[in-house]
Amino acid sequence: MAIRSLYVFAIPYILIASLQYSFAKDGLRYSDPMTFMALRFLIGSFATFLLAHSFRPKFNRDTILLSLFSAMSTLFWIYGLQRVSTGQSAVLSFTMPLFAIPITALVLNERAPRLALAGTLMGFVGVVIYGMSLAGSGSTLLGGLLTIGNAVFWALYTVFYRKTRRQDALTTVGTQLLICGTIFAVFSPITFSVTVTPEFLVDIGYIATFSGFGSFLLWSAMLRRERVERVATLALAIPAMTTLIQAMETGMAPGPVTLVGMGVIFLGIYVSSIKTTV
Repeated sequence: MAIRSLYVFAIPYILIASLQYSFAKDGLRYSDPMTFMALRFLIGSFATFLLAHSFRPKFNRDTILLSLFSAMSTLFWIYGLQRVSTGQSAVLSFTMPLFAIPITALVLNERAPRLALAGTLMGFVGVVIYGMSLAGSGSTLLGGLLTIGNAVFWALYTVFYRKTRRQDALTTVGTQLLICGTIFAVFSPITFSVTVTPEFLVDIGYIATFSGFGSFLLWSAMLRRERVERVATLALAIPAMTTLIQAMETGMAPGPVTLVGMGVIFLGIYVSSIKTTV
């Protein structure tokens, strides 16, 4: 499939993912992380199986590993988000492509073309430049390490989406969300704390639907159609989009360092998308 067609899935995914950090951060004011994520995944799983017109999960080795990796990614992300700003969470999470490329080579034996690799590295440099404007935001070292851990497991489940691409997408994602939700629900009573407010309902509604089964289905759809390194590099646009959304909300234009970083990110995405013939 042409890279242009990939944008049909990439654009809504980037928009959804750009907003998820704010909704998740706000949701943690009303709920402990375990319960919040248990609700996210179980609601998302129900919605996905409803779309599939079937409530029969698909349990096999690759789907179970996919689910465990996504549960670990979420665990590191949500606990890291308590200790870093939404902006830094977005930046640190997008070290993911650097982990995804070697993991893809090991698991799938798919090696990135030179241009795609160069585009990914260029995009990551843009993320680093972008992140310079977030220095001194009160984040903790533990929060940073947890968020990078999220990036590693995000890379792992991204590769396994590619590996399971011949399975039915709705059943695979529904099973993934069901397993993740069950894992978080088992541990939820240990830290259980929920205050139900209108704001919490909005937060969990977004996180469970748009950022739940919606984003996972879109991510899976892209990886069924294109190689891991190109899809992973497209995701680097999310920090930049997050900044643009914040700028529209606050009316404050991004600074010059941020703009340079965003420019390098999008240049990297363009270079990565160039198809080469062997």
